[in-house]
Amino acid sequence: MPKNSNRRNDVRRANKDRRARLDEMRRQQRAVERRKNLLTFGSAIVVFLLLVGTVVVLAVNKAHENDAKKNRIGNQLKAEKSEGHQSKPTAAEKKDGCLGVHTDPQSPAAKHLPNEIDYTKEKYGDTADGTPPIPPSGGPHNAVSLGVKTRFYPLADKPRPERAVHNLEHGFVVVWYDSKLPQAQVQLLQAMANDPAMDRLLVVGWWQSDLPSDKHVVMTSWSKTDRCSTLDTAVARDFYTVHLNAPQAPEAGLPAIEGADQLPSGQLPPVKPSTPTMSASPSPSSTKK
Repeated sequence: MPKNSNRRNDVRRANKDRRARLDEMRRQQRAVERRKNLLTFGSAIVVFLLLVGTVVVLAVNKAHENDAKKNRIGNQLKAEKSEGHQSKPTAAEKKDGCLGVHTDPQSPAAKHLPNEIDYTKEKYGDTADGTPPIPPSGGPHNAVSLGVKTRFYPLADKPRPERAVHNLEHGFVVVWYDSKLPQAQVQLLQAMANDPAMDRLLVVGWWQSDLPSDKHVVMTSWSKTDRCSTLDTAVARDFYTVHLNAPQAPEAGLPAIEGADQLPSGQLPPVKPSTPTMSASPSPSSTKK
């Protein structure tokens, strides 16, 4: 065979071998790329499944937490409605020497009595630790409320508690104080009573005796009592916000109009309403409102 023919054959074989090697390299490269793609795709699926699983776990845990929170709140509300329940005082209440809100025996819509009522013998008030139920947070009361025109009643005017309880029945908040409360605190209470933002708040002097438990200022709504040593505006406002027009008050939200127009037909008021003075100290006068 001629030399030229041999060379051509050698070249053909060399080219064939080179193409074969290139084909093999391409095949191997494609295989590597397929593996990489599979790994990438598989990793993405794993990450996705992990993320989905995490979201599902978090959602389930959140649902359990919400259920537990609802149960806690429900149990707390249920407990707060239970007669005799004593709420733990907040930090602000502790600062004012408050005991926390007590749930008193709940009075139904009460009788109108024309005479004075000895509230120490009634049951509608805070009787925790054997204290007498004064000031009252419900129960029988006078047919004429203290109204809303005047919202501060000093000790000297000897305001009728029977009339203030009528305000409580209408969803008002009444803050009571006795003769041992310092004058600076009395002035603060008077300022709160004049606050337009708390226009269903009454401040009423309890002139018959000292208030129980060595607490000389007491916040009440219908069936709720919080006894304090002193009282700042923030604590009073919190109590007012929570317990104003409380649903347990038989006539919550109704106006409290001072005068005979509140009385049943044919019934006369036991006392003639008058405008109290702003004095903070007891008066020798025996006239009661």
